[in-house]
Amino acid sequence: MKKRTAAIILSCSIGMSALAGCSSKQTTATAVKTTEQKAVKGNLEIGLSADGKISRSITNLNFEVSGTVKKVNVQLGQAVKAGDVLAELDGTDLQLAVTQAENALSKAQANYTDAVNQRDINLMDSKNKVADAKAKWDAKPDDTSLQAAYELELKKYQTLQNSNSTIQNAKLSVEEAKNNLQEAKNKLNKIYLKAPLDGKIMNINYKVGEVVTGNQSGTNNNSASSSSAFMTIVDPSVIYVEASATESDISGIKTGQQLRVAIDSVSLENVPGEVVSVSDIPTTDSSGVVTYKVTGKLTEPNEVIKDGMTSFITFLKKEKKDVLLVPNKAISVSSGKQYVTVKTSDGKTEKRAITGGLTNGSQTEVVDGLKQGETVVIGGVQK
Repeated sequence: MKKRTAAIILSCSIGMSALAGCSSKQTTATAVKTTEQKAVKGNLEIGLSADGKISRSITNLNFEVSGTVKKVNVQLGQAVKAGDVLAELDGTDLQLAVTQAENALSKAQANYTDAVNQRDINLMDSKNKVADAKAKWDAKPDDTSLQAAYELELKKYQTLQNSNSTIQNAKLSVEEAKNNLQEAKNKLNKIYLKAPLDGKIMNINYKVGEVVTGNQSGTNNNSASSSSAFMTIVDPSVIYVEASATESDISGIKTGQQLRVAIDSVSLENVPGEVVSVSDIPTTDSSGVVTYKVTGKLTEPNEVIKDGMTSFITFLKKEKKDVLLVPNKAISVSSGKQYVTVKTSDGKTEKRAITGGLTNGSQTEVVDGLKQGETVVIGGVQK
């Protein structure tokens, strides 16, 4: 982690070694380029700093079934809503499978109905035979052969009553056919690739007519596979920033801690955010330096911020709001006191003592001696 030195300035005492080379001899004045800057109020932020990398919330989208691309309904950069159909595969074969499954279910249901009807017919026929045998035996109760015939028919009837294997098998066939139909319908529904969230299309890797292989993972957030995904969608409301904190700095960074992000490539400064995770797992580089991954989330996302952009992060430890600030380069120190060169209304300059407060290494809080809007001079004349 690259740190910017941050110190609390109550009174400053800076060595005057730069004047050690002065002598009593008169020398020729050499003009040194100066710049002017107004003293303005702002927020002074002090903390640990680190280089970071932007990580957008990117979701890879894939079809869960294989097929030929029939339609792509979106373009790069297009905003979409959750549930929008983004693309479609040719569903001819899958529709045929649904039709075949429907036919198989109809056949299984017909077989079940036939089995039930046949059982009822068989039961009625057997019941009639039992009644007939009983009537014959009743007419000749001493005839053991008629008794045996009756008992045989009764046993057949009872066996038939308790035998449901044919019907059970037919019923199982119906359930299996229903499951097959539902599976076929589920596959048919998967020819539509839908947006899982509101977002913006970031990447499209396939065209109409190309063949895709089904990916059972469907949707994932693995940025490494973005190039192989059918398309990717980015959530514009979520932007993360990642940094590596050294083992000496990690104790000063906590979940929920406020941070500020600067992104030079898009001229953004002081973008607010907060730490959302601090890894406990160390990473050791080839030089033996141990670091820990820190992830922050920006609270004011901006669409100009792109995935992978480099950034500079300040993890705030102290902050003072609405204080008068001047650049550190405008301050000189003499005999333990701080001074600035002020440009007066008549165009002249005057050296003025000030009382400094906190500094973040580049700007210093002015507690007394200077007013908002006054112009300070940076640089001057060297002897």
